[in-house]
Amino acid sequence: MKGAAVMRNVTAHGRPFPIVLFQIIRLIRRALTVLAGVLALAATLAAQVANRVDPFLGIDGGGNTIPGPSLPFGMIKPGPDVGPNVANSGWEPTGKINGFSQTHVSGTGGGPKYGNILVQPTVGAPRANGYGSERESEQGAIGYYRVKLKRYGIDAEITTSGRAALYRFTYPAARQGNILIDAGHCLSWISKAREGQLITASQVRVESPTEVTGSSSVTGGWNQQTNSYTVYFYAVSDTGADRWGTWLDGRLRAGAKAAQSGAGGKTGAWLSFATRQAQVVRLRVGISFVSVAQAKRNAENEIPDFDFDRVRAAAESAWEAALGAVELKGVTDEERQMFYTALYHTMLMPVDRSGENPLWQSDEPSYDDFYAIWDTFRTSSPLLTLIAPQRETDILRALVDIDRHEGWLPDARSGNFTGRVQGGSNADLLIADAFVKNLPGVDWNQAYEGLLKDAEVAPESPTKEGRSGLEDWKRFGYVTIEGTDRPGSKQMEYAADDFAISLVAKGLGHDADSHKFLARSGNWENLWDGNFAEGGVTGFIRPRHRDGSWKQKFTAMQSCSWGGDSFYEGNSWTYSTFVPQDVSGLVEKSGGAKSFVERLDVFFDVPGRYDVGNEPGFLSPYLYIWAGRHDKTAERVREIIARNFHTGRRGLPGNDDSGALSSWYAFGVMGIFPNAGQDVYVIGSPALAEVTLHLAGDRTFVIEAKNVSASNRYVIAAELNGKSLDRAWFRHQEIAQGGRLVLTMAEKPGSWPTGDPPPSSSDPQ
Repeated sequence: MKGAAVMRNVTAHGRPFPIVLFQIIRLIRRALTVLAGVLALAATLAAQVANRVDPFLGIDGGGNTIPGPSLPFGMIKPGPDVGPNVANSGWEPTGKINGFSQTHVSGTGGGPKYGNILVQPTVGAPRANGYGSERESEQGAIGYYRVKLKRYGIDAEITTSGRAALYRFTYPAARQGNILIDAGHCLSWISKAREGQLITASQVRVESPTEVTGSSSVTGGWNQQTNSYTVYFYAVSDTGADRWGTWLDGRLRAGAKAAQSGAGGKTGAWLSFATRQAQVVRLRVGISFVSVAQAKRNAENEIPDFDFDRVRAAAESAWEAALGAVELKGVTDEERQMFYTALYHTMLMPVDRSGENPLWQSDEPSYDDFYAIWDTFRTSSPLLTLIAPQRETDILRALVDIDRHEGWLPDARSGNFTGRVQGGSNADLLIADAFVKNLPGVDWNQAYEGLLKDAEVAPESPTKEGRSGLEDWKRFGYVTIEGTDRPGSKQMEYAADDFAISLVAKGLGHDADSHKFLARSGNWENLWDGNFAEGGVTGFIRPRHRDGSWKQKFTAMQSCSWGGDSFYEGNSWTYSTFVPQDVSGLVEKSGGAKSFVERLDVFFDVPGRYDVGNEPGFLSPYLYIWAGRHDKTAERVREIIARNFHTGRRGLPGNDDSGALSSWYAFGVMGIFPNAGQDVYVIGSPALAEVTLHLAGDRTFVIEAKNVSASNRYVIAAELNGKSLDRAWFRHQEIAQGGRLVLTMAEKPGSWPTGDPPPSSSDPQ
């Protein structure tokens, strides 16, 4: 009986307690397994954001994007260089891969920039030149690039951190495998070309059987740099060499540990070792714009070992965090890939070089490769202000710091050198856009000093900074043919720039300045020739001489890249619609809403007049909204995107221009579009079912497109935060606190919108 009593005391519901405990533990284990599965699934779904990115989208067909890996705004951008004489991205669809350099710019046109510190694995006797190889199995993913070098039978893989790259080379069996490091390499090594780059100095040193250091100094390039930028490097291998050497101007010197050259000279080094079949050799390369010691610190701090997969995973995680600022629902795989690749392209430039400024000491962030603000102020910067506000703040602080130390806000800058000016002083619009949207953390008073100098002081080097032809602009109210090149486009940009300055002046309490610059923003009308007719349209922007006479032998199709007496990267058809500050005034100038709609129709319908690949036309498809024809905007935006943006290597219609074109696409499919320099967004034609923007302060703004499809492209009703919205626009403050925009889509247009058009400078005050 005593034993039975004891047993009853250790049972529960008639079962021995140990059995109950075992069952509880088993249930807990099952719950943990399910939870782990849920977490794993969530991680997999999250990873699909980064994994949907295609770094090869747009690399061909003029897009000029880069296939190599990068971190968001990363300083190092390793990737293949194909030659000879390729520009900018370094990549071409055909030709030998010369090797893998550490610096590139993405999506740009014109002359070359960078391509510094080239690495090439080889087998056989080392060579100082002619070491390029045919390729096969070229592929890439976010944070990763891979290719087989057919000439050597070597698989080359690259991943990266922010300022260091990690290479993984898989060799065949060979008596002599090599790693060549060419410090005298740069893209388009041409000594006399106006935009060519020229090596002014290079040096290498074999520090040990695993380490090579050195630097490369280069002048010239797209921005016509007159001094030199220097890229320092530290390279270390996980495999010790049994032979090494250097070269100088093509002459190999086996066993030599150092080489140094002056202007035009080329130096390099090699490490050699015997390899067995499928032997893996890793190489870590850190770079710096300050010193070799800093390059070494960058390599050791960011990639402390040779764990390739870990570094690749870290790169993926960094992109997950950046791209996760936008979530998509109800989209196809193709839509997801195109959208997140567009965000990826937008976050490649400018590059974060904080702590890497060789020109002055500063506690401010340092960014370079504004290539160029003329391209990015329209869409890229407004997008970052929404989804990466701290990043945009740092970029603006860097611009203000450049002005503080060099005396001018840049329009374009690369290699720590300002130049060349594309059109207006477009940092004005970038700064104004952030100011009116209340972006915190910027010294707005210091920024305003830079804006005033742009508007009032004629630069000594007008191709480098400021506004060329400024004195004529102030004296006559228009940019004259005699005063500068490209007077038509500069006229329209200066007017928009001055309106941007007027907004900042007003916000800072400088009322007299605000009135003055607002009045000057109306100067665009002084080049409006109301009698000139072409293509059934009357009234165009037409350049004028100082005596007031119009440019002769003029057609509305004239344009130019650099020089000339017409328009930059656009024609009068385009620039006669570029009045972002006063679209209502432009509608009136064009003869009213009906005539303006007809003007836009023939602008878009006749091939060659409109080019979405050139930034001055970015706002043009949305101008119908000011004339009461939102349905036309829906048609144009959908048609332009369907015709010009695709998956694949030819997926972009022109130079991506540091992500400007990609961010235009992103706004287009989201269904809202910024009027840059102002706090206004217009509503277009969303192509994605639901987009969630993660804003500052853990707020979210959702854009929902009900019933959206390829045929359902018209908005027939809108609600903002649960209230009916009768206008096709809203202000930044209406979404800055978070909210929801619900757009109901249909196959045919309805009566929406019935409210006022977006604001214009000529509206009654």
